[in-house]
Amino acid sequence: MQVIHWFRHGLRLHDNPSLLNAVKKCTGEDASLINVYVLDPKFDLNPNKLSENRLWFLLETLRCLDDKLRDKGSKLFVCMGNPETVIPTLVKVNKAGFLTYERQTEPHNVARDRKIKDALQNESVEVEAVLGHTLFNPDHLLKLNGGKPTLNMTGFQTLVSKAGAPKKPKETPDSLPPFPKSIQSPGVKVFDDVPSLADFKDLGFDEKNKTCVINAGEDSAIKTMEAFLKQTNRVLSFEKPQTNPTSLEPDTTALSPFMSNGSLSCRLFYWNLMDVYAGAKKHSTPPVSLEGQLLWREMSHLIGYSTPNFGQMVGNPICRQIPWKEPTEDKEAKKMLDRWENGKIGFPAVDAVMNQLTTQGWMHHLARHLAACFLTRGDLWITWEAGAAVFEKHLLDADWNINNFSWHWLSCSAFFHQFFRCYSPIAFFKKTDPHGAFIRKHVPELAKMPDKFIYEPWLAPRATQEACKCIIGKDYPNPPFDHSVALKENLGKMKEAFAANKEAKSDGGPKAKKSKKG
Repeated sequence: MQVIHWFRHGLRLHDNPSLLNAVKKCTGEDASLINVYVLDPKFDLNPNKLSENRLWFLLETLRCLDDKLRDKGSKLFVCMGNPETVIPTLVKVNKAGFLTYERQTEPHNVARDRKIKDALQNESVEVEAVLGHTLFNPDHLLKLNGGKPTLNMTGFQTLVSKAGAPKKPKETPDSLPPFPKSIQSPGVKVFDDVPSLADFKDLGFDEKNKTCVINAGEDSAIKTMEAFLKQTNRVLSFEKPQTNPTSLEPDTTALSPFMSNGSLSCRLFYWNLMDVYAGAKKHSTPPVSLEGQLLWREMSHLIGYSTPNFGQMVGNPICRQIPWKEPTEDKEAKKMLDRWENGKIGFPAVDAVMNQLTTQGWMHHLARHLAACFLTRGDLWITWEAGAAVFEKHLLDADWNINNFSWHWLSCSAFFHQFFRCYSPIAFFKKTDPHGAFIRKHVPELAKMPDKFIYEPWLAPRATQEACKCIIGKDYPNPPFDHSVALKENLGKMKEAFAANKEAKSDGGPKAKKSKKG
């Protein structure tokens, strides 16, 4: 029997239950396994939605996956097209009797999978979706909680305590069934090998814009995890708030890019972490511990799965309706959004973290807090949806659920209500980086600026600017406003928005116009 395994999030061989199910179905002398990945032009190959760094990291992950598959006697067929067309076509023309894939819970993926199943309902094919991207089954958690998600960590910890321990990771297969030399694919683009960035030049991707240096793939993921977990004291004492926003190591695990695309199983990391905890007399605890970070991930996935319109404000039942500026309708807001994204807003700390994002594809979580607060309630008053799209475009660890959850939180649209607590683009980084080393690295125009002015270069005397070869307003932009004035104005707006939302809820719900986004 011909079997198709469709790789999606789980780009790995270890702890891949859907792949193992595909292997089991390959019985008989003529059985073969087609491992396929589909590059969707709408999402994966759209330069407006995906940066060169993100696409490179995905393609490199696929290349590493193909290498591992070949070591086991198989290979990866990479296709290009709309999965709603590609997958049914491959199933039908290759007369596949079994299709398996890792279940995804994001709304757009759920809708896509439903359409694919509908397209195959008259075919002689068994379709099986297996959960593997989260520790817990979201449907089980919802059932335990009366059909609703928990919206705070205290409640979520209580909920998962009822669900029992996560499943143990599955073993890596010793070998894989043979594969056909070629696959039938009328109307579907199938690459001879895993493509590279150069293959998508015509779509607008430029190899010169690839600046990411983080290694990709399953082997790098496991190596990074094992190296981190060997640092026992660091693991046992880890508390997320007590980290340096201008540092990658030793303050983070550096595992999130691998976790987001599934080249590292969350279950493998969880149970290896439990082994470290088991041998210790004392360790940090949720929500700030490493176990706690996995629980935050789980909670965001549960909320994203079960909340209508979670990726937008309008029509989202848990999101406060706030009259943000909309860049698609406001030219000045679009101009400010572009300056923010491209590290040209004129506040060095914000520009530094945004430049790190666009060059490295990564930011410390506290740096993300600063950037998000600045864009929304702190300074620019621009909708969090625009910021979420920028993060989704550039972050190697982009995760639809976590990204939207974080932007809800940091814009005070949901989960967090203390809108008066804002990150200062001038003072925040001074606590851990008084000499501005992070700024000098990521905003090279300011490399020679004296410590006294590194966070506020516009205050430097003209002579100082000339000595540093950085004239503010010419070599580095002036800030578009006084932060203290903008903050005061925005706090007033937030107070009004909170009052309006409270009144709207008492009347039965927010009086929001119908979403144009559907």
